[in-house]
Amino acid sequence: MSAPAEKQGGKDPIDRNSLVAGGIMILIGAFVLLDVSGMRLGTPTRMGPGFYPMLIGIACIILGLMIAILEAHAHLEPDSTLTDRGVAVWRSRVFVPLSMLVFALLLRPAGLAPASVGLICVACLAAPHFSLARLIGLIVVTPLLAWFIFVLCLGLPFEMIRGIL
Repeated sequence: MSAPAEKQGGKDPIDRNSLVAGGIMILIGAFVLLDVSGMRLGTPTRMGPGFYPMLIGIACIILGLMIAILEAHAHLEPDSTLTDRGVAVWRSRVFVPLSMLVFALLLRPAGLAPASVGLICVACLAAPHFSLARLIGLIVVTPLLAWFIFVLCLGLPFEMIRGIL
């Protein structure tokens, strides 16, 4: 049996797999951006065929940089919910998809604000520790943010509350 890797300066050694994963994400993002460089992007209100692929490429690059930088500068302890195979795992596997279903079922008949509130209420059931203050904050901020992004900035024809706004 080989001995575990020695700690360097009191820190765990850098996980090379995370650095490789970050590098792969950066390469994927760069490839996507290179691939869509000849496509028409359009504007946020009149999106061209290259708009979403461009956003995905940028997101991949940012995610890859975050993975690589975080791993290179600080080795973080794994979150206890990642190693726990008990209640936290099944709760997230049930309530997160269920929250998306609630959103989809409420969007057309009730509007964007009630659908957002329904999504948040069901998704909060997946958290291992319930916080009423966090729930209230999300219920207030998320519909406002959805209105700002989708209705005000993008000009999408969503009703905030069906029949009222």
